[in-house]
Amino acid sequence: GKGSRGHPSAAAGERIACREAPGCRGPGGLGMSSSSRSKAGARLEESLQEESKALDELKVMMHAAMERIEDSHEKLQRDEAHLERDREKLVADEVDVRMRQEEVSLLREQIALQEQQGGSFFCCAARPAISADIIVPDS
Repeated sequence: GKGSRGHPSAAAGERIACREAPGCRGPGGLGMSSSSRSKAGARLEESLQEESKALDELKVMMHAAMERIEDSHEKLQRDEAHLERDREKLVADEVDVRMRQEEVSLLREQIALQEQQGGSFFCCAARPAISADIIVPDS
C-alpha cells in the first residue's frame, strides 16, 4: 500500500516483511543479496551518469546547431534585404533606360524631320578649318 514497505498487497498501516510476503525471495527482497544490490546500484548509478553525460553532450550539440540555424536565418534575412535593394535599383534603371530610349527616339524623329525639310543634321555644326598642309589635289 501507500507508504508501506514490503508487499504491495499490504493494507494501509500494515507492514509485511518481504521474506514473509508471497513472491519474495531471500532476506534482501527481490531475490538479491545485499552485495548484489550494491553492485546493481553501482551499475545503475554508472549508467545514469553515462546517460547524463550523453544528455549534456546532446544539449551542447543542439545549442550549437541552434546557433548555426539562427546565424543562417540572419544571413538569409540580410541576403533578402540586399536582393530587394537590387530589385529596386533594377526597376529604377529600367525606368531610366526607357526615358533615355524615348529621348533617342525623339532625337531621331527631329533628325528625320530636318532631313525631309532639306537641312542636314550637321547644319548647326561649324565646319572644321582646312589647313593648306592637308589639301590633296584632285587628280
